[in-house]
Amino acid sequence: RQPKSSKQAAKSNSGTMKRTRSFSGLVLLLFLSEIVGLCSGGRKSKKSVAESHKNMCQSRPVIKRQHEKSLQWLFKNIGEINVGTSGTPQNEAACWMFRDNKGFRPQRFVMAVVYYATKGAQWEINTDWMTHKHECSWYGVQCDVFKKVVGLDLGYISVDGLVPREIGMLTNLRDLDLHGNDLQGVIPHKLMAGLTKLNYLRLHMNGMFGAIHKEITHMKDLKELYIFGNYIAGTIPKQLSQMKKLEVIDLYANQLEGTIPKELAKIPNLRYLDLHDNNLVGTMPREICQKKLEMLVADCYGRDPEVKCDCCNICCQGLPTMICVDQQTGQQVDYPF
Repeated sequence: RQPKSSKQAAKSNSGTMKRTRSFSGLVLLLFLSEIVGLCSGGRKSKKSVAESHKNMCQSRPVIKRQHEKSLQWLFKNIGEINVGTSGTPQNEAACWMFRDNKGFRPQRFVMAVVYYATKGAQWEINTDWMTHKHECSWYGVQCDVFKKVVGLDLGYISVDGLVPREIGMLTNLRDLDLHGNDLQGVIPHKLMAGLTKLNYLRLHMNGMFGAIHKEITHMKDLKELYIFGNYIAGTIPKQLSQMKKLEVIDLYANQLEGTIPKELAKIPNLRYLDLHDNNLVGTMPREICQKKLEMLVADCYGRDPEVKCDCCNICCQGLPTMICVDQQTGQQVDYPF
C-alpha cells in the first residue's frame, strides 16, 4: 500500500492537472470568442457603399440604402473617383438620376453624362434633354423598337467639351454624329472598343487631337469614317485594313504625317479616300492606285508635291496657295468634292 501522503500528493496533482486543462480550455474558448467577435464586429462596422458616400450629391439627394445597388454598378463600371467626386459629369449624371426617381438605367445614365460632359445647357438645341421623358424622345436621339439608342446626332449645335468615353457603353449605336462643334481632346479608347456595331462615325470639324489608335479596329462594322478638320496627328495606322466594311475614309485637314500605308488597299469595299491637307509624304502606293477608287484625293498638286500620285482624281496644294484641281478636267474644285 502507498503511504497516505503519497495518495494525497497524487490526488493533488490530478486536481491540478484538471484545473490546468480547464483553464487552458477556457483561455482557448475566450480566444476563439474574441476572434469571432472581431470578425462579427468587423462586418457590423464596415459601412455600405451608400453610407460611405451619402453626401456625394451635396444632399440633393442624400444617398440612402435604396441607391446601394446602383452605386455598386457605377463604381464597378465607371469608377469610384469619377462618380464619387462632386462636379464631375459622371457625378452630376448619377445625382440627377437619383433625384429623377425613375429607377437607374445605364443607358439613361450615359446620355446624362453626354449632356453634362459637353455643357448641354448651352447647346443651341437641347429639347427634352434631362426631363422626365424617356431618353429616346430627347433631341438627336434615335432608338429601335426595344428603346435602345441606335443613333445620336448632335451635329452643329455648339456641343463643347470632351467626348465622354461612356458613349462606348451604348453598344447598339449605329450612327454617331458630333460634327461641327467645339469638342476637344482625344477619341476615347473605350468609345472605339465599345461601339462594335457602329456604321457611321462623324467627328469632323471639331478641335480634337491625338492619334488614330489601333483600337478603332474594334469598330468592325464601320462603313464611313469622317474625322477631317481636326488636329489628329501621328501616322495612318495600317490596321485600318482590318476594317473590311469601310467604304469612306475622310482624313482631310489634320496633322497626319509619314507615308500612306499600302495596306489600305486591302479594304475590299473602299471607294472614297481623302488624305489632302496633311503632312503626308512619298508616293501613293501602287496597290491603292490599282483599286481605281471613285474618289482619291491627296496633296499631289504643284511642281514639288508632297505626295506623288498619278491615279488621284483630285490633287491639292496647301499653304500659302491652297488649291485643289480635278485631274481629268484641269478645273479648280472646292471641298466637298
